[in-house]
Amino acid sequence: MAFQDDYQVRLDSFQGPMDLLLFLIRRAEVDIADIPIRQLTEQYFAFLKELHTIDIDVAGEFLVMAATLVEIKSRTLTPASARGPGEGGEGGALDDTDPRFELVKQLLAYQKYRTAADELSRLRQEFAQRWSVSGRGATLPEEPEREYDMEDVHMMDLIEAYERIVAGIDLSKVGDHRVEYDDTPISLHQSDLVDRLDHAPEKRMTLQDIFKGRSRGEAIGLFLAMLELAREQKIGIMQDKINGTIEIELNLS
Repeated sequence: MAFQDDYQVRLDSFQGPMDLLLFLIRRAEVDIADIPIRQLTEQYFAFLKELHTIDIDVAGEFLVMAATLVEIKSRTLTPASARGPGEGGEGGALDDTDPRFELVKQLLAYQKYRTAADELSRLRQEFAQRWSVSGRGATLPEEPEREYDMEDVHMMDLIEAYERIVAGIDLSKVGDHRVEYDDTPISLHQSDLVDRLDHAPEKRMTLQDIFKGRSRGEAIGLFLAMLELAREQKIGIMQDKINGTIEIELNLS
């Protein structure tokens, strides 16, 4: 298979080995839960061989995944009698004894993350096209880049916390519900959030308190505003432990 004839990509075109594996799986049009590990391994190595130059810093995790694929492939090639009772191979039902099980679980989790990230990116681009009347033609002052410690809070922590909060909004309690289009500019949500944090004790609020009493549309706007303020390093996002309370703090420095 001539990979360069089919698509022109570089190693840094993918966000990691999981990204490359998902690309190959979609290209083969197979179910993630039933990946043909031998075919996938061969295509993965064929892709790496097509790279003329490899940045060691970028390629490290790709090579680790290559070793993992070889190990899984060797286990699936082991005769069934030598694998032990219940340990599957290609073509059988996938369970926790299957050599592919952990890889499939990671791929499904990564796919969920990418889907959520793509949806947030789409919403951000959509809201970026909305401008308040007072904002048209305005020139915002440039601020110097500042380093800010995010306290090991990952995007998935925010997404999962947001999903829990939205799930707790019970629309059945408010009677008839009418969907209304909310075209409030993100800049107004940003100003609202900064003002609330500025008047909060210690300039800090929990994520739950920020969304409390807000409609679903307002919650989405506030969430996007929060991501933008974090990107601009105007707020800090902290979480002291896994699944712990997420706090938002106004950055005064």
